[in-house]
Amino acid sequence: MIVAVLGTGRRGRDIAQRCVRAGHEVRLRGTDATDVMDRVDEIRRALNRDVSAGIDGTTGLESAVSGSDIVIDATDGGTESHRDVVAETETMIEDETLIAVSDTSLSVTAVATGLRSPDRAVGLNPVDPPDGAIVEVVIAEQTTVATRDRVTDFVESLDASPIVVRDTPGFAALRLELATIAEAVRMVEDGVAGVRDIDRTFERGESDRDGPLVRADKHGLETVLAAFSDLADRLDERFEPPALLRQKVEDGQLGAVTGEGFYVWEDGEPTTGADPDPDVPTRDSEPDLK
Repeated sequence: MIVAVLGTGRRGRDIAQRCVRAGHEVRLRGTDATDVMDRVDEIRRALNRDVSAGIDGTTGLESAVSGSDIVIDATDGGTESHRDVVAETETMIEDETLIAVSDTSLSVTAVATGLRSPDRAVGLNPVDPPDGAIVEVVIAEQTTVATRDRVTDFVESLDASPIVVRDTPGFAALRLELATIAEAVRMVEDGVAGVRDIDRTFERGESDRDGPLVRADKHGLETVLAAFSDLADRLDERFEPPALLRQKVEDGQLGAVTGEGFYVWEDGEPTTGADPDPDVPTRDSEPDLK
């Protein structure tokens, strides 16, 4: 397949890399030529092989999307910006070309209203990119069965599992991720268990998935706080950010990027739990005189 990826940010780079690895012909489009070629070079280095035949970079929209089987809009911006991008794209592609929007912060249904043929629109959100085994396929109000089936086939071609979800704020993966992080943070607030022990409850069996507090630190606590606030506005108070999370962001403890969040980080690895790190008391514990 010919895949046009619009946007050279992290989402665009990760999606393009995944598609190249799967053997698709990828055209990566950005507005700055140097930035585009830097991302192409990053992808080639990440795959550790010559993929010059598998990916090209361009600053031209038409050269990127013309003749493509699917266009993935991974640009930055709000609903209006994405709506303009897909509307312009539609004038340059064939009737059967799919249009996917990759952005967990907006409604695919709202973006699709800018299309003459909104039935071709769908959301496409990799979970735990670039190598995550799950990709959300977001069904907008206008999406047809044929579009859904073609996109799920495309996701399977990436050696990933398609998870079909309704177009609702946060979709599925983000809502579950934030709900888990929120409960873990509140457990720290309530002194239920220590930071590392809370995370260990998620490190069972053969799974190599990090616990929620490590993941929050890796995401960046400022980013996590913004995601909570967005969903609280668009859904309800279930996603009101925990007070401890707000406090850490206010104190500049933003996670791995600053060296301290819910963990103290050294050389990119979590070492010990950062304050507060509850110590579950026993009967003969020394009383807390603070």
